[in-house]
Amino acid sequence: MIDPAQQSPAGPVQPAIPAAKNRFGDALIYRFLARRALWKSFDTVWLQSHGPLPEPADGPLILYLNHSAWWDGYLMYVIHRVVLQGRFDSHLLMEEKQLRAYRFFRWSGAFSINRHDPADVQRSQQYAANLLRERRNRAIFIFPQGRIVPNDQRPLITYPGIARIVALAGDVTLCPVALRYEFLGQQWPHAFIRIGPFHRIADPADMRATRAAITQRLTAAVDGLRDDVVAQRMNRFRPLLRGRRGIDKTWDTLRGMFRRAG
Repeated sequence: MIDPAQQSPAGPVQPAIPAAKNRFGDALIYRFLARRALWKSFDTVWLQSHGPLPEPADGPLILYLNHSAWWDGYLMYVIHRVVLQGRFDSHLLMEEKQLRAYRFFRWSGAFSINRHDPADVQRSQQYAANLLRERRNRAIFIFPQGRIVPNDQRPLITYPGIARIVALAGDVTLCPVALRYEFLGQQWPHAFIRIGPFHRIADPADMRATRAAITQRLTAAVDGLRDDVVAQRMNRFRPLLRGRRGIDKTWDTLRGMFRRAG
């Protein structure tokens, strides 16, 4: 159980590096860092949605994602700005070592956690819960695996921290997000996002049950996305972002033009 005395108002409880939201800075990072890198490195970013997308009225919101690649952070920007269309005031739990190296991510709502310092972990979890309790249209992205793990490694293991944030925050909506990357026989890889369905926890104070539910739902989402991508059921996805064309597609287009001209 969570001690109600720990549920103090937002303000005095802060991690080593708190968020410093800046709408202009967030837009710059997306446009000139994340979006540009995705355009240069991927053929297409695809979306598969299960159930309705979360709305601010459904919040506050925790999106929990599998973590299999460095690119996952950039896809979070796509989810925040393209999928959810910026309707949520989004934040991100980020390793303190990484955030110290790239402090500008604070503009996008990143705040630190030091998993090697139990006291800092508690402060970061309380800070996250306070953010969620302050505003209904607030969202936090969390990687409950805690580190980059091969996408098909099973069992999928989650840390208990996300369950503690839910217990501290109380009435929140949760949403599983699965991410995957495949080449599909082409020059440039494709990125895949599967989101939803969102859900609520019957008893937020039961952290063991919360963690089990999150682990089960995230595993199901990651497995379902894998199965659809491997079977190339592209009719179950819609394109979100187009990248640059590979030489394979460019050459196929030219050959088609020459055939028609002949």
